[in-house]
Amino acid sequence: MSHLSRMLLFAGFFMTTCSAGAQTLYEINYHYIIDGVKDNYQAFMLRNNDGTGFIRLEFYDSTGKIRNLLEMPMEEIYGEHEDGSEDTTQLIFFALEPKVILGSTEDYLPDHFVFHLNPDSDFYEPSFVYCVNEDSTQETGELDKVRLLNQEDLTKELVLQYFTEEDNFYKQQFETVTRGLSTEEKQTRLHLVLVANTEDKDIGKTCVIDKDATYKTFSEISEFLGIQFNPLVIAGKDFSKVNVDKAVSSLHPGPNDIVVFYYSGHGFNEVNEGYQFPYLDLRDKSFQKYGGAFTLNIESIYQKLKAKGARLNLVLSDCCNRDPTSGALISSEGASTRTSSIGWSQENCQALFLSQKPMSLLMTAAQKGELSAGNAADGGIFTFNFRESLEKSLGPFTKNPAWNTLVASAKAQTINKARHTWCDKERKQVCVQNPVFKME
Repeated sequence: MSHLSRMLLFAGFFMTTCSAGAQTLYEINYHYIIDGVKDNYQAFMLRNNDGTGFIRLEFYDSTGKIRNLLEMPMEEIYGEHEDGSEDTTQLIFFALEPKVILGSTEDYLPDHFVFHLNPDSDFYEPSFVYCVNEDSTQETGELDKVRLLNQEDLTKELVLQYFTEEDNFYKQQFETVTRGLSTEEKQTRLHLVLVANTEDKDIGKTCVIDKDATYKTFSEISEFLGIQFNPLVIAGKDFSKVNVDKAVSSLHPGPNDIVVFYYSGHGFNEVNEGYQFPYLDLRDKSFQKYGGAFTLNIESIYQKLKAKGARLNLVLSDCCNRDPTSGALISSEGASTRTSSIGWSQENCQALFLSQKPMSLLMTAAQKGELSAGNAADGGIFTFNFRESLEKSLGPFTKNPAWNTLVASAKAQTINKARHTWCDKERKQVCVQNPVFKME
C-alpha cells in the first residue's frame, strides 16, 4: 500500500503540550519505502514557543506531475515507554487533520515527526518520521535532510515552495508595505511598571526569569515600533508596597500612551472577599504579616491606572489566587528545540499597540481558589504563555492580530500546559490553573 493511499486515522495518544523558549522553523526532507516504492516529501515546520505550530507538506503524485501541498496543525506529545509511562527523551510533533492547499489528496494520513533529546546540547533534535495505517500498523520514514531556517533563509523561492501568493505569510514577507509612524505616534510612550519578588526563598528564581523576560519583550516592542520606552523596575531590595504605591501614583501617561503593569510574586485571596482577582503580597520583611498595610489588590491597581486615560492599559499578575496558607508550586520544565531567528511584523505590531481604539486588559494567572505554578527555567506558566501568545501575534504567521484572540490563546495554552505539568517532585499531581481576565 502506498503512502498516498492511507486513510485518515487518529490513534489514541495522550496529548501533552510541551513548551520551549524559542520559535523554531525547520525544513525537513524525508522518504518512505512501502512495497518497494520510494515516496519523497518535503516539510516546512513551525514550532511556536508555546508548543503549538503547523507543518506545510509538499509532495508529488506517483506520476511526478501533480503537486500536492497540505497544511497540518500540530501538537506536542512526549513518547511512551513500553509500560505506558512517559518518555521525556522523545518528543513527538503530532500532526492533526490535513487541510489541502493544492492538489486533490483528501485521504492523506498525517505524518508525525519524532525528536530525541540530545544530552550534549539539551535540545530535542529531529530523528525520524512515522505514520499509522488504518489497521494500526506503523510505517517509519527516514530523514534525508534537516535544515534549521532563519530569516535570511526565507527567500521567495523557498516560501513559494510551501505557500501560495495568496497566503498571508507570503504577503507579509514580500508584499506588505507598512506605513510609517505619524509625528504624534512617534511621541507615544510605553510605560512599564515591573514588580517582581526576586528575593523570595521559594519563588525568587522564577520571578527573576519572569522579570527579565517581560522587560526584554516590552523594551523590544518599543524599539521595534520606534516609540519611547519608560520602564520602572521594582525588585530585589526595592520590592515593597510603598514603592508600588508610589509608582502607580506618580505615573502620568498621555492620551496616546501605553501603560503596562506586571507583577510576579506571591498572591492570595480570601473566601469572603468580593474580589475575584488576587491580592499582591508586597511584604518586604519576613516578620510582616499577610494583608493589611502590605498588600494591594491587582484589580484596584487596574482601576487606578485605567482612570489615568492612557490609550492602552495592560495589567498582568502571575501569582496565586488562594488562601494565604497555600504553598508555592514548582512545575516541571518544558522541552526545548533550537532557535530560529525570525523577525516580527510591523503591521501586526502597530495593529496591537498603536490602534486608535482605547483598550484596557486585566489578566491574572489563576482563578479564585487556585495556585499558580512556574519554575526557574521557564518562569511562571501564565507569564510564559502570555508572552509567547503576544510574540506569536507579532510574528509574520499571524493574520489580523487582536487582543481578544491573543488573550484566549494565552488562557487556553496556560490551562493546557498546567494540565500536563507535574507540580510535585513525585510526579503524581498535575497543576490546575485557569487564568481570568476582563477587557474593556
